[in-house]
Amino acid sequence: MGKRKYEKTQTLTQSDASDRLFTRAEVAQYLNIGTTFIEQLRRQGKLPSYRLSGKCIRYKKSDCDVLLEHCFIVRPSAKKGE
Repeated sequence: MGKRKYEKTQTLTQSDASDRLFTRAEVAQYLNIGTTFIEQLRRQGKLPSYRLSGKCIRYKKSDCDVLLEHCFIVRPSAKKGE
């Protein structure tokens, strides 16, 4: 058979229920990025997604936090007196 359209999308288990779930729009607002970029991250497997039913896809807040930490760039601060 052909490739599944949502092969990287996972199904939530009961133990995941305590983690806050975001819609794509909520993730965009939380990470301050566009919804199209979120879709790209999902398709590339960089942002895990979870199917609740049918086409209803959600993202865990903890996964968004991991992505945010991974992409966070720390710039060296200038030394005092320079």
